[in-house]
Amino acid sequence: MSEYAIEFESVNKSYNQERVVEDVSLALSSGKTTAIVGESGSGKSTLLQIANGLVLPDSGQVRIDDRSLDYQNLPVVRRGMGYAVQGAGLFPHLTIKQNVTLVAMMSDWSKVRITDRYNTLLSFFGLDDELSDRYPHSLSGGQQQRVGLCRAMMLEPPLLLLDEPFSALDPITRASIHEEMLRLQDVSILLVTHDMTEAARLAEHLVILKDGQVVQQGSFAQITSEPANDYVSLLIGSENV
Repeated sequence: MSEYAIEFESVNKSYNQERVVEDVSLALSSGKTTAIVGESGSGKSTLLQIANGLVLPDSGQVRIDDRSLDYQNLPVVRRGMGYAVQGAGLFPHLTIKQNVTLVAMMSDWSKVRITDRYNTLLSFFGLDDELSDRYPHSLSGGQQQRVGLCRAMMLEPPLLLLDEPFSALDPITRASIHEEMLRLQDVSILLVTHDMTEAARLAEHLVILKDGQVVQQGSFAQITSEPANDYVSLLIGSENV
């Protein structure tokens, strides 16, 4: 494992001549959780999509585990990443077990290995095996989100990319999933959130974006004690942290 899970070097991205990511350079440590925080439209999700290869930067470089992101071989690259989004994004025509294990089946895992990993994930996220043959529409929002996280983690990826995966959940369910995420070990996590409280709870390192630019980064304690500007102060003050 290299020192940094993800590195952005002078990354820029525009849509219709509007700059959404501007000259972003970041080196995010391996084995830790980094939260990207900012108001809506600050470029958080775009930066995550650039890391996943869903969006190509106009300029700059992205490195994953000290290797340049290979846009010609993204299916292979993505096997080393887990990606989860708000609303889970499950396939409605597949059962819960089929949703979670699809990527492993496509990766030619053995049936025994798939079953063992599937059962491990169900246990980790407190899901009952009774759900396996049900379809997403029959599950609660919290259950669907847990299934989405199981799917993201099926291949035991060293890197998780999480885009607002908890924002639609009720406070009790969200707190429960937070506890589960805090038990993860040896996994690098890049979490996009607009919730400073969530970022403070889950992340060792925070990156604050505004208008596509990094305005401050550091630990939660560093940022709260010395906010870089009024925007950061307002962002912190808007939450009951």
